[in-house]
Amino acid sequence: MQTVVGYYDWQSGEKSVSDKEFFVHCSGRYRLIHKESFKTERPNGANNYQLLYIADGKARFRLEGKMHILEKGNCVLYRPQEEQYYYYFLKDNPDIYWVHFSCKEENEFLAKTGFLEGKIYYVGTDNSYVRIFDNMISELQLKQPFFEEQLQFLIQELFIKMGRNQIRENTVFESYNKEVEEAIRLFHLAPESDFTIKEFTKERGLNYYRFIDTFAHYVGVSPRQYIINIRMTIAKDLLMNSMFQISEVARLTGYENPLYFSRLFKKTWGVSPTNYRKESNPLLLIEHESNRKGFKS
Repeated sequence: MQTVVGYYDWQSGEKSVSDKEFFVHCSGRYRLIHKESFKTERPNGANNYQLLYIADGKARFRLEGKMHILEKGNCVLYRPQEEQYYYYFLKDNPDIYWVHFSCKEENEFLAKTGFLEGKIYYVGTDNSYVRIFDNMISELQLKQPFFEEQLQFLIQELFIKMGRNQIRENTVFESYNKEVEEAIRLFHLAPESDFTIKEFTKERGLNYYRFIDTFAHYVGVSPRQYIINIRMTIAKDLLMNSMFQISEVARLTGYENPLYFSRLFKKTWGVSPTNYRKESNPLLLIEHESNRKGFKS
């Protein structure tokens, strides 16, 4: 059996408790390599919370008198004093990560991320889970400066990622595909570029109209409008800098035609770029005029 563990201190374990918002007592990883089986039976449970994540293979849990065979991508959350019966068998190739932690009862954060109801949660397989568990184990082993604070951030990051993936696994969100996410990343990476949705969908073998509908359904606006919104938000910031003329702001946000840019800006914000600059900071106009005259002389 391969065991990797980290403890806050050598007394930390299932009996440890803390009154902090989030506190990690210990974390580890179990893999059966030669041992035929491994079992944990705690009729009185633990004094703290325990989360077990099946990174690979299968594990067996007896919950409320019923045996569950859970495959990779599932996790189980035990609350304080809940009985714990779980079993690993070599034939199932289990690879299990776990963490014991304390948090306040009826924790708002756990509720928001969907971990206050039920015991079994399908969160999918995600390499980031393993990274976070490995980092928690390392922090507990090395105990570098501010490791307690880092552990709090890590376990909250774990629940955020698991909660987010739970939502995506729901049937309502099954169409929220990676193509939409990739498009959003590209829009923010270079919003001024000449980005065409038709080329994007063609390169990925997607139906153009279906992608447009999917994007609008989950984001709330069309891809074209999303790009305009990003550009107009950037334009507001650029207009606050007196070094840029309106035509330069237009070009920096992807528009060669300043008049077209101005129409879009006014349609978005209800005010022209010139008036926005004047209303936001009248001194910028004075400074801009002074710089322009000084440059000419």
